[in-house]
Amino acid sequence: MARQLAAQADPVSDSPGRTLLEAHYDLIQQKLTHLGRRSGLPEHEAEELRSWALFKLVENDYRLLAAWEGRSSFSTYLTVLLFNFMRDYRIHVWGKWRPSAAAQRRGREAVLLERLWMRDGLSLDEAIRRLRTEHGVSLSPAELERIAVALPRRTGRRQVGEEVLRDVAVDGRVEARIEAKERLQAARKVRATLLPALRSLPAEERLLLKLHCEDGLSMAAISPILGRPQRELYSVRDRCLKKLRRALEEAGLSFHLLETPGA
Repeated sequence: MARQLAAQADPVSDSPGRTLLEAHYDLIQQKLTHLGRRSGLPEHEAEELRSWALFKLVENDYRLLAAWEGRSSFSTYLTVLLFNFMRDYRIHVWGKWRPSAAAQRRGREAVLLERLWMRDGLSLDEAIRRLRTEHGVSLSPAELERIAVALPRRTGRRQVGEEVLRDVAVDGRVEARIEAKERLQAARKVRATLLPALRSLPAEERLLLKLHCEDGLSMAAISPILGRPQRELYSVRDRCLKKLRRALEEAGLSFHLLETPGA
């Protein structure tokens, strides 16, 4: 995709960043692959990280690549860039979050367990399963459960919209608390339905949805980033949203959460 991005640029442009991308294309691809492995993320999230990092390299007319001044090797400069991307990506996706002192004292396994369990909201069983299958942790489930018992409980902060705040019970009514619980269960069901459907999409299509639906970019702005015509991107977007809507409907959910923003 990086070569497609370069090809979309103005052929008479003399961008030093684009020249560097073309000259070091294979190295950049190798570094992006290594970045995904180094991140410790499951493969579908590592793929998302690689797409996000590539987007950062080419945005603003390859500004970050063009900033290389030759004081170090290009390989070293690129490594530093990608390391910072990985840090920024974690903050972008999860917000700033630091492991507790108790987890840090117990080492890597405890930090990973706390991250998956406390920060990401997985059940303890699911967090333990992912540690063992996706992060190469060799401790037994019983040993990881003992670590979990020793970790401090933390309540994560959550941003909600005004419509949620209006529904928060302030007078102790049982009915209001029941409705809030039902909404929470519905939100969890939406998340459980949408995540697998999103992860089944190719990385480039997930990147398209993120840039358009979350970041609010127009198809005109996204077209040179992905190296695809605007008309084709509209078709891809509509096909993806149709698939997500169908997944919600098959789960018995009928929300208008997937309205497309203005192009």
